Amino acid sequence: MKKSLIILAAAALAMAACTTTKDIDYGVAQASKQVSFTSHVNKNTRALSNGNFSQFNVFGSYTTATSTTPTQVFNDVAVTKNGTDWTYSGDARYWIKDATYTFYAYSKENGKTGTSRFNAAELTLEDYPVDAAAENQKDLVFASAANITGKESGNDKVAFDFKHILSKIRFKFTSDFPEGYKVKVNMVEVRNFRDKGTFTASTGEWSNQKRSVETEVAEQMLKISATFAEADTDKELARGESVTTQDIYVLPFAYTQPNVRLYFQLTIINENNEVVSQKVNYGAFKPTWAKGTAYSYNVTLTGKEAGLEKIEFTTSDAMNLDGWASGTDNVEFNFGSEVTAEE
Repeated sequence: MKKSLIILAAAALAMAACTTTKDIDYGVAQASKQVSFTSHVNKNTRALSNGNFSQFNVFGSYTTATSTTPTQVFNDVAVTKNGTDWTYSGDARYWIKDATYTFYAYSKENGKTGTSRFNAAELTLEDYPVDAAAENQKDLVFASAANITGKESGNDKVAFDFKHILSKIRFKFTSDFPEGYKVKVNMVEVRNFRDKGTFTASTGEWSNQKRSVETEVAEQMLKISATFAEADTDKELARGESVTTQDIYVLPFAYTQPNVRLYFQLTIINENNEVVSQKVNYGAFKPTWAKGTAYSYNVTLTGKEAGLEKIEFTTSDAMNLDGWASGTDNVEFNFGSEVTAEE
């Protein structure tokens, strides 16, 4: 099966180191301003954008000159957009003069995840799932703001520049069948991928990517079904026409073996509107998926790939166009004889 890989977009993710923490007070309300936030989602073609981004969750802690043990001030607190402002729930937190702050924030498509852990000022998303469940096929963005020194007054809003930290894939199927044939693609599935991993905020990297099922039937159990736009679900493709799946979110990972598989059912209809083939096809590939990057896989559909056998012609091994059969030799003609016309 022909496949080509196109990198559509990439976004680097820069992180800052953090410290240890413990749960104590939120800080002292001096003459300083309340801690407040602003955000920006890097422009791209993914699910979350500046226009539809409306909620993130924040973690934060600070240290002082007299205490290097961090004080936790935000622990998975929801921050929601209100017009052009961002507001958080619960009591107000206030800046402390000369304290050093570190903040982490994430959003799972304007929601939260139950995998977040904030221990010793380190945020991790532990065993974060990207399986076929609808709640796990969502865009995930992350941002950090570190080494911010509190002032008695005139503190700026904490500005988060969110980046996408999953990978996103889609498949484009194009018909290369002869004129008169039409094909339909359905039952598109990606199988045998790594569906759980841990994201560490201080490094900005994923680790421990694994398959939640490590058995011989893992390929069957670990699968995500890709869907098309509603109008394209039963689209019949003529030669040169294409159909593209919707996006699938996967963990960033560089596979070392071609053991990730794409399955799809291909239905072939000839010019007499007869279904001449309907079978499931598959191909194995070895992807390298980077965080914040979208990939489009182009699959060219041909009769050979669909299992059809082309009608072809050849010549016989016994063929001899160089020889002629011999007729009657040495036929005598008598010139001058009278020719009588036959009745």
